[in-house]
Amino acid sequence: MCTISLHEVLQNKNYPDAGDVLYCLFEKYINDPKIILDFTGVNSLPSLFLNVSIGKFIENYGAETLKQKISFVNITKQQAERIRNYVTQLCEQIRQ
Repeated sequence: MCTISLHEVLQNKNYPDAGDVLYCLFEKYINDPKIILDFTGVNSLPSLFLNVSIGKFIENYGAETLKQKISFVNITKQQAERIRNYVTQLCEQIRQ
């Protein structure tokens, strides 16, 4: 099991670069039983970040793998809704 601090990933980076760093960490730990993404200190989740991290993960590994492998901790209800809506919309786009 691996825990990734999203705040540390975002620190001093633009959103696309931070998203790329997060995706690389996902790939690094993909064989771990679980990847825990800690949202402590994170205020926003713009599409520029989500597209190159969670979006790329879904495109390469699928939404089911995301659900099975990645857990979110210290996440606000608003952030959880944002991710849920993002994943739902992306999956609908992929199916079309």
